[in-house]
Amino acid sequence: MAAQNGNDQVYTFSYATPGEVWAMGVAMPAACALVVGLRFMTRNMQKARIGIDDWLILGGLDSGAATHAFGYPTPPYPADLTTEDEILNYVLPISALVGKLEFAIQLIMMVCYGFVKLSIVAFYRRIFVVNKRTSFDIITRVTGIVIFLWVITFILIIIFPCGSHIDNNWGTAAQQEAHCLVIGYTSLEGLAASDFIIDVVLLALPIPMIWSLRMTPVKKIAVTGIMMLGAASLAASIARLVLYLQTQQAAIQEIPVDFDESITLIMYWSTIETGLALIAACLPTLSYLFNGVSLQSAVNSVRSALSLGSVRSTRKSTEPSRAEVSNPYIDIEANNSSSSYAKMFPQPETAVASTNYPLQPIADHDVKYDNKPMQEQSTITTVRNGLEA
Repeated sequence: MAAQNGNDQVYTFSYATPGEVWAMGVAMPAACALVVGLRFMTRNMQKARIGIDDWLILGGLDSGAATHAFGYPTPPYPADLTTEDEILNYVLPISALVGKLEFAIQLIMMVCYGFVKLSIVAFYRRIFVVNKRTSFDIITRVTGIVIFLWVITFILIIIFPCGSHIDNNWGTAAQQEAHCLVIGYTSLEGLAASDFIIDVVLLALPIPMIWSLRMTPVKKIAVTGIMMLGAASLAASIARLVLYLQTQQAAIQEIPVDFDESITLIMYWSTIETGLALIAACLPTLSYLFNGVSLQSAVNSVRSALSLGSVRSTRKSTEPSRAEVSNPYIDIEANNSSSSYAKMFPQPETAVASTNYPLQPIADHDVKYDNKPMQEQSTITTVRNGLEA
């Protein structure tokens, strides 16, 4: 059912009631805390190390805080405000409270978005990055930097649209018109649109890596399905983007909407998106609790498959070619006098002047031990054993 003002249809979704807002404000943070706790418990059960992706997910636990203060329609202005100028310079106490909460929750949401998305990138790197300077290593590094800059940019836009007059974010219409940039919902639309694009990129990022592995199609589909669990938050992201676009369209067409309830509706779906994104980011790790088979086994298979090619290429690069293989018999006369073999088998004084004689293998029938002094026999045996080794 669409939210309406009079006969004019504005929103695709109905306004969130106070009961729905209360339920969301309590249930979503509790569910997120439970899932994150199970994630760390699973790591402990698997005796796996706690990675940076696990620590980053902790930053998403603030989602849903204080949203229970929303959900009520905007009350009418006092009857003694008769002129337009008086109305522009007056702000309802409940609207000021909603503005402050919206300001705080938007900042919290941006931090949550950043931590959850960076945790997903770190999780991909934990699985797929075996060797540095690969294309996937570079792509994930760039993606992480883009997400970080994206978060910082929109935090600054949220805090300073009115310059140093930060309190004008929840001030009167006259104050906002005088000090705030005319960006309105445009920046929020940019936030929602860019958030959606980043979510799509994060979902698509591991697919080429998965399907390039030497696995059966069934295993590839299974691993891809695990990675696609984040599509649930993508649906909420689309809903939030639609709400921003419908709000701007109402403003262009001068359709009156309830300020407090429209803000409540947008914050409601933003909370759903953040919570679902955090839960979806943890579900691949929690698969171990449901079927006893963790994604870590798939991680090991992936890492083994990825490193196999690297090991083979390393061996090929380090193996000498046939032309480079030296004679198996050492040219003792060409070695430096410091060689142990050269010391044991000194060059005779009557030897030919050439220094490039290769030493030939000593055949058993060529060695005569009879009528040899014991010391000479020992020297010949030592040299022969060294050469045969």
